[in-house]
Amino acid sequence: MYRNKIAYWAEVKGMKYKVLAKQCGVSIQTFSSWVNNKTQPNLIQAHIIAKALGIEMEKLVEEGKQ
Repeated sequence: MYRNKIAYWAEVKGMKYKVLAKQCGVSIQTFSSWVNNKTQPNLIQAHIIAKALGIEMEKLVEEGKQ
């Protein structure tokens, strides 16, 4: 089971958190806090994450199975 959808899609796409953090313009600590559900990205950040992952933003926020 994945901690959250960012973690899930990062693994599916084979992307490292450090690379995604850089593409999103945030520190690895900030990105890690999103993955570990300590904080949540705002809508603009979620859009940037989705773009970096090559997915539609809805895949990060939709309810249900991954």
